[in-house]
Amino acid sequence: MHAGDHLHALDYIDQVLSTDPHFAGAWHEKGNCLDELGRCDEALACYDHALKLDPYDAETWYNKGLLLKRIGRETEAYACINRGIDLALGR
Repeated sequence: MHAGDHLHALDYIDQVLSTDPHFAGAWHEKGNCLDELGRCDEALACYDHALKLDPYDAETWYNKGLLLKRIGRETEAYACINRGIDLALGR
């Protein structure tokens, strides 16, 4: 994914999720890949799934907020970003 090959990264992530569908980090990374590919609705669904599995993941909250901001859902975006910051700071 860091090399910019998001489609291949998605394949690998899907392989991981096929063996461990409860791996919140993989759902988070899938959301990141889909976000980079401009597939915002799918990315949001992945972030939501990741947060269902691990509601205390600050980075997922933050990334979800950034995506929501980009698509114009500012009220939700700020709530998610603030939740991520609070979690990262241990609040």
